[in-house]
Amino acid sequence: MKSLFDKQELVKSVQNSDRNILWSIRKLYLDGRNFDLDPCYSTGKFYEDLERPFYKLDKDPQGDEVVKNDILNGIPYTDNSIRGIVFDPPFMFGKHGKTDENIMTQRFTMFDNWNDLEKLYKKSLSEFYRVLVRGGIVAFKCQDYTDSKTTLTHCFVHKWAIEKGFDIKDLFVMVFKGGRIWNSNLVQRHARKYHSYWLVLEK
Repeated sequence: MKSLFDKQELVKSVQNSDRNILWSIRKLYLDGRNFDLDPCYSTGKFYEDLERPFYKLDKDPQGDEVVKNDILNGIPYTDNSIRGIVFDPPFMFGKHGKTDENIMTQRFTMFDNWNDLEKLYKKSLSEFYRVLVRGGIVAFKCQDYTDSKTTLTHCFVHKWAIEKGFDIKDLFVMVFKGGRIWNSNLVQRHARKYHSYWLVLEK
């Protein structure tokens, strides 16, 4: 059977799907091998035709193959045992007013505040560093967030990863296809975010 990685294909830093970016990271940094772990698996929809990680965790499992786990309590694997990790955590924070009624809030977890996001991200980085083998890779998805002001979350992730001991190997930008929901009755004061980032971290 032909591998997805048999053909030569230029890897670009700006792409239009998570699937293609994960393919690119596997090609460049895992010799085409699959990721071992996804600790925020949800339904794994964005993998599309790619193999799913062997270990699938989630705080609120959506399937029998997904193990219930809260990263804040630690990841249930031994030190130096994992080769590659995909991490796609929630990115929205600051509940107020009618945010619970927002369609994005209903689809994805929203942190009560920035401190909660920071706590989860830092704990996750610590756990990833612990369970990864030397030379192991984390594909860390993050998105900047605007709610009255813009927070450049990817800059904080970059800083925290370095503080934990990771090397930053690469950065991909995923540009969303199609339109994004927005309230045309509001006066726009910030650029509408149509992209997210995938940072490639190496232990």
